[in-house]
Amino acid sequence: MTDPRPGAVLFVDDEPLLLQGLQRMLRSQRGVWKMRFAGSGREALELLAHETVDALVTDLRMPGMSGEELLREVQARHPQVVRIILSGEMDSAASFTAVQCAHRYLAKPCAAEELKAALAQALSLRGWVETHPLKGLLARIESLPSLPEVYAKLLAEIQSPRSCLRRVGQLLERDVGMTAKILQIVNSAFFGLPRRVVNVQDAVALLGLDTLKALVLSTKIFSQFDSRRMRGLNLEALWQHSMQAGVFARTIAASEKLPRASQDEAFTAGMLHDIGKLVLAQNFPQECEEVAAQASAGDLPAAEIELARFGASHAELGAYLLGLWGIGEAVVDAIARHHRALQGTGGQELAAAVCGANELEHMLAGAPGATAVAGWAGSGHGCPGELLGRWAPVCRSLHMQEGADV
Repeated sequence: MTDPRPGAVLFVDDEPLLLQGLQRMLRSQRGVWKMRFAGSGREALELLAHETVDALVTDLRMPGMSGEELLREVQARHPQVVRIILSGEMDSAASFTAVQCAHRYLAKPCAAEELKAALAQALSLRGWVETHPLKGLLARIESLPSLPEVYAKLLAEIQSPRSCLRRVGQLLERDVGMTAKILQIVNSAFFGLPRRVVNVQDAVALLGLDTLKALVLSTKIFSQFDSRRMRGLNLEALWQHSMQAGVFARTIAASEKLPRASQDEAFTAGMLHDIGKLVLAQNFPQECEEVAAQASAGDLPAAEIELARFGASHAELGAYLLGLWGIGEAVVDAIARHHRALQGTGGQELAAAVCGANELEHMLAGAPGATAVAGWAGSGHGCPGELLGRWAPVCRSLHMQEGADV
């Protein structure tokens, strides 16, 4: 379902010629979106105070009120607005702090189709929330996590026409925790590499950029949350489950002979499928502890209890967050459906791979309430038993390899 009101977008830049260029570039969208243009942060805030705006696109380097200051003001005063940075190269470390209050970062020069696609995705989420119980849940959440800084830097480097793997490796090496985590993961049995990897440069070359982006994003998402507030949620266990589900999903996609791009999407969706649990636990620790206790008692699956308690489950919340960040629609859809893969239309192969990976990892890890590994045909969850039975041997083999490697 879609919101009948045209989406409203506000563009902010101190260069009049650039704003004129944006108007020409987006002329074809005039009947689709309501577009406003402001030459400063102050002008933008004044407009926001009197008009409904769904998405803000701003430069960072502006005199007077900087783009970062504007983003922080909008985040505080108008949290429902999707915040997008459209800026040139950000050289100083200080400039990168701006991405912590933005949902997306687009590099100048930005192709017309890339900008249109980013805005179309952002505005499509508006319609989804307006017609979905998720709207009520989002209204209760204090804040959604921001796009991790290192991921924004990584995207900027990859999108640059002068991008190279060596600079990507150098960028990651500046984050000690990220370096340790990537080396830990790449040397696990899940990746099955022929030799031990001891530096990030080699890891970048062996993993490839798509896999690396998924690892960076998932690692930094987990690091943003305060485990002391999350009673009843074991962050380390959830991280391990997510990592293994990502590998299982990619393995399943490969076994089904899906294209390489779909295999990468399966890995990303598997790694990120449960991030909605983190947002819920950070904002509603007591209620999530009760959900976990009820699920452990075997009354109902956690997703169904969340739906009854919050009006939406962690799957839908996580999908919405990743949609805000501009993660591809196939990944977002697979995450939203990872407990009900065969519902809806389109994308069922990817959604089924992620759903199956999630269930198989829980079963093989012996999670409470999980269907026994031998009982594939009797699975009452989101993935058909015949598919679980087909994918079980290869996932069991990976699970056993990892256990032997520990």
